[in-house]
Amino acid sequence: MNPLTRKTLMALLLVIAFPGIAIACGSESAPEASQPTSTPGTTAGSGATPSPSPPDTSEGDSLVFEVTGDSEATFTVTEQLSRLPAPNDAVLRTSAITGEVRLDGDPFDLEIDLHALISDQSRRDDYVRNDLFPNQPSATINFDGIASVPAGLQGGDEITTSATGTVNVNGADAEITFEIESRLDGDTLFVLGRADFVWADFGMTAPVSQFFVVEDEVRVEVLLATERM
Repeated sequence: MNPLTRKTLMALLLVIAFPGIAIACGSESAPEASQPTSTPGTTAGSGATPSPSPPDTSEGDSLVFEVTGDSEATFTVTEQLSRLPAPNDAVLRTSAITGEVRLDGDPFDLEIDLHALISDQSRRDDYVRNDLFPNQPSATINFDGIASVPAGLQGGDEITTSATGTVNVNGADAEITFEIESRLDGDTLFVLGRADFVWADFGMTAPVSQFFVVEDEVRVEVLLATERM
């Protein structure tokens, strides 16, 4: 399935990697980073490689894109419930993502509402809200700016690159690198970001109780659909 089609509307560099996403609660029933693509080129006879520049746009076109409600963040962690013979994946999702993506080199932020995360178990969801993130309902991701934008982006090509953002969860910052797939379609920018992190990145330990054990690695997938502002 093409990651940039309807169900995979995802927006750039984001994503928000943060630990509380895929947490298992005490339910007793089952419920390739690549380097940024540049625009290489050599001036005839000079041997010099020009610096990459933002994508060409029509005069007056903005290079700022606002995140829309079609976006979604998914957090997955492997859990072992005490009454089940084998582990399973706990998955939490939310479309409560706000912010913007800038292609003009300026910094930008994304924000995810952790209290809006939903899984297939209400007890797990309550645990995330009340025990993991009781005092900071949102996770933020800051990007210093995109230094270079692949030339193929404005032509509708699918671009693969990577980006590192500062993610803040529960007052703790962590540098998280996302593998990015993006495409500019007219005034709509689609971005898919994938990343992994461990609880210790945010000064946390993997949740555990007599009912469940959660593995240390959390997998994040952020699909952003953004519209030109």
